Amino acid sequence: MAFFRRKPKTRSELVAEADRARVRGKLDAAVAGYRRALESDPADASVHVKLAPVLARLGDPEGAARSFRAAAQKHLDAGFTDRAVAVNATAAGVLPLDAGFRLELARLEILRGRRRDAAHALADGGRALLRARREQAGVSLLRKALEIEPSHLEAVLALAPVMARGGDRAGALALLRPLESALGGRARRRVRWAVFRVAPSPRTLWHWITG
Repeated sequence: MAFFRRKPKTRSELVAEADRARVRGKLDAAVAGYRRALESDPADASVHVKLAPVLARLGDPEGAARSFRAAAQKHLDAGFTDRAVAVNATAAGVLPLDAGFRLELARLEILRGRRRDAAHALADGGRALLRARREQAGVSLLRKALEIEPSHLEAVLALAPVMARGGDRAGALALLRPLESALGGRARRRVRWAVFRVAPSPRTLWHWITG
């Protein structure tokens, strides 16, 4: 009687099987499958970007961050900056409270000559951290955004109230006043509302009401 040893699954088969498990909500099985696929190539970026969000959903943000960073580094080592940007952008969405991904995304955008995109990445990250009551980290990202683009509206509107609450009302107004004179329409009304909140008075209220 002949006995036949079952042929080992290929990497593609393992990934496809893990994908199916993920779609069906079998997250532990998906993680196991992706990790088996990584045994032959521990730095495989395509597998890491699949594994990372599943780990995050399972409550393992550290593991998710490691996988995202491994994928981004693999792309950078191969000279694919655009792909590394995409990985960091995805990671920032999955792990919004990990400031490291915002900083790396901004660094890569500057390398690509996209300073405005870099400022956006930092401002979005700073606002997310403020919403999570991580004020120190949020303020740090917002200030870095303004170093790149001093007139970034969302960064200014997020940072000014924090500065005012901390006792630096003059600094907050110094951020807001240039935008109040430079902008128009809805953006100016938003700035004037922020000015009123920082320095409430009949005059600043009237400016907001009249637009």
